[in-house]
Amino acid sequence: MSRFATPNQPDRAPFMVWNLDLNEDGTTPKDKSFIRLPSVLSQSCAIRFRILIGSTASIDATLHTNYPLDGSPYSRTKFHPKRFNFGSSQTELICEFRIQRPGPYQYYVSYKSVDASDDDRTDSISCATDANPTMDRIYRAFKSRRTSTSYFLVDPQLTLAGQPLPLDAIVLQSVSPKWLGPMKHWSPHLAASSKMGYNMLHFIPMQQRGGSDSPYSLYNQLELSDELFEEQKTAEQKDQKLRETLLEMVHKHRLLGVTDMVWNHTAYNSDWLRDHPEAGFNLENSPHLRSAYELDAALVNFSRDLTDYGLDRMVNTVEDVDRLLKAVDEHVVQPLRLWEFYVIDVDAAVEAVRGAWDIATETVAAEDQSALERLSGDARSEWLRTYIIGSHSNALGTRFGRTIDPARTAAVLRLLAHDDRDLAMTQLRELLDLLNLTYYREYDADVKAIRNNIGERVKYERLDRGSWKFGKPVDSSFQIVDPLFTTVEARTEGVPDDRLHLANNGWIWGGNPLDNFAGPESKAYLQRAVIVWGDCVKLNYGTCPQDNPWLWEHMRQYTLRMARVFHGFRIDNCHSTPIELAEYLLDEARKINPNMYVIAELFTGSEDTDRVFVQRLGINSLIREAMQAWDSHEMSRLAHRHGGRPIGSLAVDCLGEPGVFIDDEHGAARIDAVVAPLSGSLPHAVFFDCTHDNEVPAQKRTAEDALPNAAIVAMTACASGSNRGYDELYPELLNVVHERRRYAELKDPLSVGLGEAKAKLNRLHAEIAQYQEVHVHHETEYVTIHRVHPVTREGVLMVAHCAFRGAPSESHFDSPKLYGTAVTPEFAYRLRPEAGGHVPVDDGVLHGLPSQLEHLAAPPIHQHRDDRGMFTELRLPENFGPGSVLVVRTRLVDFKPNLDWKIRTCADEATARLTLGALNAVLYRCDAEECDTIGEGVYDVPNLGTLAYCGIQGWYSHLKHIIPNNDLGHPLCGHLRQGYWALDYVSGRLHKYSEYYPEIAPLAAWFEERWALVKRVPNFLVPRYFALTMHTAYQALVQRALKLMPGKVVNSSRFTHELALTSVQLLGHVNSAGLRPISESKADCSMSAGLPHFTTHHMRCWGRDVFIALEGLLLSTGRFDEARDHIIAFGSTLKHGLIPNLLDTGRFPRYNARDATWFWLQAVQAYCAHAPEGLDFMSVSVPRRFPDGETFVEWDSDEAFSRSSTIAELVHEIMERHARGISFREWNAGPALDSQMRDEGFNVQIGVDFASNGFVSGGNQWNCGTWMDKMGSSDKAGIRGVPATPRDGADVEIVGLQKSALRWISELCDSGRWTLGDTVVAPDGARVTYRQWNQLVQDNFERYFWIPLDPQDDAEYHVNSALVNRRGIYRDTYGSSAEWTDYQFRPNIPIAMTVAPELFDSEHTLVCLHKMCAVLAAPLGMRTLDPMDMRYRPYYNNSDDSGDALVAQGINYHQGPEWLWLTGYYLRALLQFMRVAVEKKGLEAERALRTVYHELHANMVNLKHHIASSAYAGLPELTNKDGAHCHDSCESQAWSSGCLIIALHEMAQLEVTVHQVLDSHV
Repeated sequence: MSRFATPNQPDRAPFMVWNLDLNEDGTTPKDKSFIRLPSVLSQSCAIRFRILIGSTASIDATLHTNYPLDGSPYSRTKFHPKRFNFGSSQTELICEFRIQRPGPYQYYVSYKSVDASDDDRTDSISCATDANPTMDRIYRAFKSRRTSTSYFLVDPQLTLAGQPLPLDAIVLQSVSPKWLGPMKHWSPHLAASSKMGYNMLHFIPMQQRGGSDSPYSLYNQLELSDELFEEQKTAEQKDQKLRETLLEMVHKHRLLGVTDMVWNHTAYNSDWLRDHPEAGFNLENSPHLRSAYELDAALVNFSRDLTDYGLDRMVNTVEDVDRLLKAVDEHVVQPLRLWEFYVIDVDAAVEAVRGAWDIATETVAAEDQSALERLSGDARSEWLRTYIIGSHSNALGTRFGRTIDPARTAAVLRLLAHDDRDLAMTQLRELLDLLNLTYYREYDADVKAIRNNIGERVKYERLDRGSWKFGKPVDSSFQIVDPLFTTVEARTEGVPDDRLHLANNGWIWGGNPLDNFAGPESKAYLQRAVIVWGDCVKLNYGTCPQDNPWLWEHMRQYTLRMARVFHGFRIDNCHSTPIELAEYLLDEARKINPNMYVIAELFTGSEDTDRVFVQRLGINSLIREAMQAWDSHEMSRLAHRHGGRPIGSLAVDCLGEPGVFIDDEHGAARIDAVVAPLSGSLPHAVFFDCTHDNEVPAQKRTAEDALPNAAIVAMTACASGSNRGYDELYPELLNVVHERRRYAELKDPLSVGLGEAKAKLNRLHAEIAQYQEVHVHHETEYVTIHRVHPVTREGVLMVAHCAFRGAPSESHFDSPKLYGTAVTPEFAYRLRPEAGGHVPVDDGVLHGLPSQLEHLAAPPIHQHRDDRGMFTELRLPENFGPGSVLVVRTRLVDFKPNLDWKIRTCADEATARLTLGALNAVLYRCDAEECDTIGEGVYDVPNLGTLAYCGIQGWYSHLKHIIPNNDLGHPLCGHLRQGYWALDYVSGRLHKYSEYYPEIAPLAAWFEERWALVKRVPNFLVPRYFALTMHTAYQALVQRALKLMPGKVVNSSRFTHELALTSVQLLGHVNSAGLRPISESKADCSMSAGLPHFTTHHMRCWGRDVFIALEGLLLSTGRFDEARDHIIAFGSTLKHGLIPNLLDTGRFPRYNARDATWFWLQAVQAYCAHAPEGLDFMSVSVPRRFPDGETFVEWDSDEAFSRSSTIAELVHEIMERHARGISFREWNAGPALDSQMRDEGFNVQIGVDFASNGFVSGGNQWNCGTWMDKMGSSDKAGIRGVPATPRDGADVEIVGLQKSALRWISELCDSGRWTLGDTVVAPDGARVTYRQWNQLVQDNFERYFWIPLDPQDDAEYHVNSALVNRRGIYRDTYGSSAEWTDYQFRPNIPIAMTVAPELFDSEHTLVCLHKMCAVLAAPLGMRTLDPMDMRYRPYYNNSDDSGDALVAQGINYHQGPEWLWLTGYYLRALLQFMRVAVEKKGLEAERALRTVYHELHANMVNLKHHIASSAYAGLPELTNKDGAHCHDSCESQAWSSGCLIIALHEMAQLEVTVHQVLDSHV
């Protein structure tokens, strides 16, 4: 019986929120440049846009979209603004809305920011007059910005017979209405198509045709062809009949209808052109075409008069072509004098300037004179050309259209010729000749292009047997080249001829489809680059209806008529259709039919350009052609490319996370949802086995290949398409213009050609639309495609033996082995065209090639077993030659069809009892922790390496990248396919940890239950189900952890979730490093300073690290018990008035830190302020490890812990011992304690100078009592025992912490909550009250630590001017034995600013913070030393074995590398002092507060990205220069995360204010 009862699977799909994370600047990521939202009738969904607070685009971020947020009718140009909201997130902005209608939509983001040049973060402060740039930055003016426009496409919801029709289930057939005959006789043809398994018909245009009789050259777009009706009907009656026919198609034959839309041209003889010649590109509205027209007309005459030039009208050889081209040069191009369209008329220009010389009032501006004097040579000539021609250019539209401005030219020549007119005219002629030289070169290049294009066209049309002009004479009917212009006859007199010469349409090989090749910037018509359709006039729409009102309205009416009838459009020649027009007309069509299905052919040659059309027009499927494949390998590539995901793909469910959608449309209702990332994709395809304008297999390959080609297309995971006649094996491509026969009326279409096989393939294609996992295999002439349902794992496998022309008839085929799979034969056929078969004589009906569709025997299926388990071997049946296909169904043996659901359930139940300590064991544990606790190590994945953690996070750090990228080739996936070792490891370690945490046992059982099922699936599916299981468990574990860590900050965003989880990560049980010598519990937790280096034994628990991190990692996450335990454990080891640096479970603590004690005192303050017991904690009794506080005793002696003190007494003892002075030699001093330290370093001295300043001061040059504690260890460099940063004297952060403690105790004394006496004894025996001591420090801090901006002020401070390296900062130490080090600029200052802000002058502080921003702030952390310092070395390498005393063996640990924990204090200081300054200033405080909020979060953007991508799921100890990774750093450091959590906690208070400000402006 199952340990966990699997709940019933819900009938209703969850509400989906598709999330898109925008870039830092608000733009859409490049890999999401095409976004397609599936539209499912049974599932509601929304789209969410997310921006990190602090990113460039996060101030006043507003999404603007033309999706109708208010429910109004869609308008492409109407953008609806929707603000990004904080929601429940502290670090992210969200904008989301429901998706309830299909179509193409646009969006962009507006925001405010400063120019990069305005964002000055350099150290610009040099004197007292420039003292407040930090405040200036806060009050700087923001400028409105917006991103470029991006797009998303929502699929239409198609239905057929009351059931949804997914796009991948579409089986489309193209038909020609002309060949169907009159519409009243269509029913048998429709029935045949339906019986063949088609569910959609595509009709090529059925409007009245023009003079060429081409269905794509429409005479009247507003009326159907008369041929479709036996009796005379009006246009309205014709439309009514069409509607009735389409209704019959849908309801009787279950066929949807799509029609071609021809928008970019009309028939050359369209009657309406006579009334509206402005609808085309004529010489009046497009004068730049005049030169092209004159050339075209001359070529027409040349063709007519060819024999007059002694030329033969027949062109049979390349030599004939060359003779023809030579005659074109001589008798057409040269007489036309086309060069006159290019050049300036020199004589006329000189005369014009001469006439303007005396009357010209134009003067040359001073800056132009300067440029003229400065330039020479070609640069000067180009400047003169631009200056004198200006806008006076009409090239190609008028002979000598290029002119100069006489007045401007005269003015500039006066300067050049010094008012000498004759000289000026001479210079002008020289200049114009020089300018014309360029224009003549342009002319020569164009003539060369003209000759080349004419020649290539003549060769194709006259020498290629497939061309319609092959064997035809050059004359007026078959001209040398087709004319590029049509001249229409005006209906009324007086119409200018120029208005009647219209450019024909065509296409350009390799042209940019977004460019108008008939526009003024194009020379395509002149150069004869247009491959023209002589029966079609290109329509001149402009870019909006106002540019050509009648034409736009005419085409709108055409479009609406078709939209009222059809379910979709195929946009003919889409790449040449003006995109603005297509947008407009499709928008109009969707008003009538919002679920309009739009397909198009795009021959742009560029996926990026394709994407532009797809996005802007909302094209649902791009036409892709199987007949473009030249061999079986290419055929398999196309099938692979056009749809589906690999078999065994990682479940889409792994991408989703539980979340909430805020429904603004329904009173901000909160809707439970699944939030999943949007993935970029390729545009959807409709894959044709053969389109109506492709050559058929019998022409291009072999007739036999029709069946395998069709099978491959049917098995491709996209929409499929075919052409009427393909299934009947038409022998050739039908000419849509000249073909007059009609389709045969097939009573039994299954018995003709491919019939029976194709019908099964079509129905199969529709059936397996949800079988989205695909494997395509190519081997010799065989293509195998396996489609599998991602949940049920049912599949269909097809083998096709291709029959490309010239391919061998016998090809090798390796029988596929299908592991864990049962196979059932479905069908197998071979197409055998009759040898020498021919089409019957012309009887007015279209017939296919005679053929036989041979039923093949079922393929032999054999089951075997090897070391990988049971497998089915599929062999080919006999006679499986070229032209054969077979299809079998597959299913996994012993597979639970609901395995996905089974895996995804009960995880919450399995994790419901887990404590945070247990979660540490389940989720994390680095190698050393695991070995120390259960004797195992971290998992090593071949070709990948060891995981970061033994727990689930170790696996998930890789899976979170593998899953969204479906990276089945990842080494982890390969390893999972090879065996079950990883599965056993996961559950095995959980069983071992159940001994420590019994509550883990149910989770171990949960995994075992699922692994048992996963082990029953074939090995290629193991990565999928492993990932799904781990994802499910991980989500449940994270949710459980967050539930146990309540608090606004913890649960406010992904970033705070990730930071809070480091509390679980870094707090766990290890046998060798508890908080007490003898643990009271087998699962006691202690905090690791950092992973993976500080994990076990005495190196795990560090006094300063624990108490720097404690407020953030434990108090802010609600872990008060653990915080209490750590404070008490360290407090119990108080000795010499010091808290130990290294706890070592209290056995052999070490007291070589002067700062750990003060951080402990700060943690006590924080605990009393935040924990429920408050100040009652001060009365808690603490057993003393060293009863007298001075003498070492063994941890297991009777004396140890024999005396107790309260927390308050420990605090008082610390203060008294420091006041009295501390002097001792470390216990067990010598190499056994520290092999690096010199003997003098073991001597510890600390005292207070009550006579001068009250600062705690201590240390010496041979020890390092603060966190900057790197001791030299290199003998080669001569630095063993030499600290890099002794920082002896009074350290700025310790003074700040001291002041914080004094203030707190003084306040307790004043309130009566301190009962131990309010004085301490100074070294001279005098009693000093806490309040006096507090005031002493307050009075002296600025005087001793501030380094003024102006050297003249040095006398007011304790400053040695000769040692100052940087001004406007606070010194790092006071009284160091090496005085120059006092003046080093380091990031310890914000610690003091944060804990004791009262010490600091606010103006000084802002100056210093500005300098810290400019000098010390780095991408992730804070530089530990000023880069100007001579000892600055920013790259930490602990293995450096050089003789360099500044870097050897990592001596530069704190001399430049960038430490992250200080960033938290820096941000808190910024917040503290900027907020006070803003509120004090008052002016524009609201806006400034918002800017402060943005500034703070801007500092966290890189941190957010880092923790999200880190394998350790944490923030590192440090980085090298500018955020570069440091190999020797801990990858997850307790204080790095803890300090940021505290900063976020304090920023949350500002967030409330910012929310109020923003809400007040709504």
